[in-house]
Amino acid sequence: MDKVLNPITAISSNLTGLEGYGVTLTAPNTVGLSADEYAEPYGVIVQGCDSLTPGIYPSPVAEGSLVVMPQIGDFVWVCISPYSSNIKVGAWLGQQGNGQFCKFGDDLQEGYRIWGRAMTEVVVAYPANGRCLMRFQPEFIFHWHKF
Repeated sequence: MDKVLNPITAISSNLTGLEGYGVTLTAPNTVGLSADEYAEPYGVIVQGCDSLTPGIYPSPVAEGSLVVMPQIGDFVWVCISPYSSNIKVGAWLGQQGNGQFCKFGDDLQEGYRIWGRAMTEVVVAYPANGRCLMRFQPEFIFHWHKF
């Protein structure tokens, strides 16, 4: 899967404090939190920010104020949704619709987008464990058989 990196010059919402959340392209050169399981992955926020005109979106960001990890194969800490089930090493991770990540299991459906694989375990019942190291490896589910 080839990926074209886009220079990010705008955001579609305030991304302050959302390190570890997934973002997608919402318009050319503009990112926003991933909306659902079907959104195409762009990257993971490493350093969040607000726009140059807070409260007005989409709007431009200052150069260097937003850091997104978009490289396929890289490792990044991601924020796990409290609604996810426990995560084991190697589990497929995807989006829950608010930028946070969750474990995908037998509930995978055609059209879902996998964002990567878990490299650390997470027990969701313990809030301190709400982060997981993920290898960014986006994949699209074309067809899924339940056995």
